[in-house]
Amino acid sequence: MISIGTDFSGIGSPEQALIKLGVEHKSKFACDYDKFAKQSYLANYKPDIFYDDITKRNHKQTPYVDLYVAGFPCQAFSMAGKREGFNDTRGTLFFDLLQYLNEQKPKYFILENVVGLLSHDRGRTFQTILDCLAKTVNKQYFLTPPQNLGYHIYYKVLNTKDYGIPQNRERIFIVGFREDKHSFKFPKKMPLEYSLKDVLQDNYNSKYLLSQKAINKIERHNNKSLNNNISNTIHAGYYKQGGRDQQYIPVDDKYFLSDKMVQGIAKSNFKERKPLDTSGICSTLKIGGDVPCFDVKGGSMQPFPRDYKQKKVKRQLRFEAREDDLANCILTDSNSSLVKKNKRIRRLTPLECLRLQGFPDSFYDNCKEDGLSDTQLYKQAGNSMTVDVMAYLIKEILVNEKSH
Repeated sequence: MISIGTDFSGIGSPEQALIKLGVEHKSKFACDYDKFAKQSYLANYKPDIFYDDITKRNHKQTPYVDLYVAGFPCQAFSMAGKREGFNDTRGTLFFDLLQYLNEQKPKYFILENVVGLLSHDRGRTFQTILDCLAKTVNKQYFLTPPQNLGYHIYYKVLNTKDYGIPQNRERIFIVGFREDKHSFKFPKKMPLEYSLKDVLQDNYNSKYLLSQKAINKIERHNNKSLNNNISNTIHAGYYKQGGRDQQYIPVDDKYFLSDKMVQGIAKSNFKERKPLDTSGICSTLKIGGDVPCFDVKGGSMQPFPRDYKQKKVKRQLRFEAREDDLANCILTDSNSSLVKKNKRIRRLTPLECLRLQGFPDSFYDNCKEDGLSDTQLYKQAGNSMTVDVMAYLIKEILVNEKSH
């Protein structure tokens, strides 16, 4: 019997993974701020306690568990990167997660986040996370501040498509072991035996079919995003932000540097940062006009606008109707998951989105019986960890129990 507790629990991917593995387990607690995620969770699982807010919880009184799992949000890490351990994370939800680990010290944990965490603040955020957690990283001795929790850490980017599910979804996973004697290897990639068509429903409501008006609107949206893509042309006047999310910020010509200014920068000796960044990673943003510059296509130099942080950025996505064997990464927007068959374009149904995250149809049925809307189920599927990936990770962790 293994005990499990989860924070930022969503719809219970780790719990579903244990069910899939046939592992006898006890859910000691779960926690999520979203009332609809809680509704879906409780429609399918029965934890001893469900907490609504991790920030208001007494971690000393929170139950100990063998396996702790958290898909924590990467938010408010503006202070991260000074190599001060816990002091770098105060005011973030990650700090609350650390507090639980510090108080209860579970045998194992799995933390999950978007791949962008690795490059956030030029990698300093991720380094701070390791500083707080790790005694060793991937079996190598790791220099950490006195406050580190002393776990042996393994981390790797895993893609859902490599573990049995036809969805292109990359996430960073951090696995921790409390004991010095332990065994762990990330699961190996495996050939994909199923395709997108294998998860599609034979019968679906016609409401999921897109009208010609909706298709035209998406095509106009896609054309706008394509025209604004900095990788195609800088003259579109947009800077690409957020990598795969394809976010764009309008940039006025006044922010481009003159040749005279470029020469002045070249002669300057900046001690704290490189004035010209060609790596694709932005230097630290500072107050005032002295802001990072970067090299754009064609060799131009351009600083960020001074009011960069205050700008409201409208996320622009390229919506694509898949006809092949692999689904796009499931997001919270129903229009982000389109399929094309027999010249008809439709949204994936909530059931299909949940299938692409490894959930059984019974999970969907329980949620619908409890009154969950399509909108909420789309959101929950997009925010969830993939069950099959979690199952392979947990399986590798439990090998440790048999080997010691």
